[in-house]
Amino acid sequence: MSRGLSRCQPRSFPARNLEETALKLFNVRFPDRQAPVAPFARLGDSGQLPDGYCLRADPVHLRADTRGLILFDTSTFPFSDKESQALLASVADFLGQDGWQLESSHAGHWYLSGGGGQELISVPLPLLRGKPVSDYLPQGKDALVWRTRLNEIQMLMHAHPVNQQRAERGLPLVNSLWIWGGGVLPENGAQCFNRVVTNNVTVKGLGKWISSRCEPVPNHADELLSKPGNNERVLVTLEALDAPAAYEDLGHWNETLERYERDWFKPLLDVLTGRRLRYLELFPGNGQRYRMTPAHLLKFWKRSKSYRETLAKP
Repeated sequence: MSRGLSRCQPRSFPARNLEETALKLFNVRFPDRQAPVAPFARLGDSGQLPDGYCLRADPVHLRADTRGLILFDTSTFPFSDKESQALLASVADFLGQDGWQLESSHAGHWYLSGGGGQELISVPLPLLRGKPVSDYLPQGKDALVWRTRLNEIQMLMHAHPVNQQRAERGLPLVNSLWIWGGGVLPENGAQCFNRVVTNNVTVKGLGKWISSRCEPVPNHADELLSKPGNNERVLVTLEALDAPAAYEDLGHWNETLERYERDWFKPLLDVLTGRRLRYLELFPGNGQRYRMTPAHLLKFWKRSKSYRETLAKP
């Protein structure tokens, strides 16, 4: 893939993470730093249209170190549905006093609704993994109320029997929530993709929102390319590099990149070279988009750069 990236002309595409990239590709308009991730994720998780304003309230582990309280999401440790439901019931009782309904379709994905719209600017959870939360506290008119609530929720969760049992087993405590991604589901958009191939619940929700065919990501690009399609526009999300990058796990990151190169990038470039694809576009999350065509691959005089050189932020 480095060959294709080196030979095409990148264009600006400001987006901070996969979810914001997907929202922009699906032509969802949103204010700066307030991407409405929650309603689409709720749709992707449950298959049901969320009613009114919705927030993500994802359970996390906060671990103290010299930088402060560092956030780890539930992908980094075991967290069963049984544990999730027990913790959720207690937190739901507390938040219900203020009119909020807390629900879950997945152990690591909790959702708030029923409390009305909020003026809350919160850093997306994918951008906060491995970072001190004190540097990224929510902002906006309703932020102070949520900071107070979260302090009380942390005390409630820390003392919960679920976490007492986890401590006895040497497991990380699920000791806080991160509130983010608030918004309302817009009216149905135009079908910009015929197929959406993803394991990301927000992107899946976007696919359902425009009535596209949604399917999970296969192990190899050949499984995707073997399915017939004529003039289809297909969106594929590959996000296994995100967590190793966030948690600075270089070994896992390199292994994953090698697997992607072997199982995805090389097969896709081979198909592009054979002109079975009109173009291939990559959104690596560095503020750029890279469109590769068969003609780009013929520019043999352009030196192939490493991924690090090519994808470095301008």
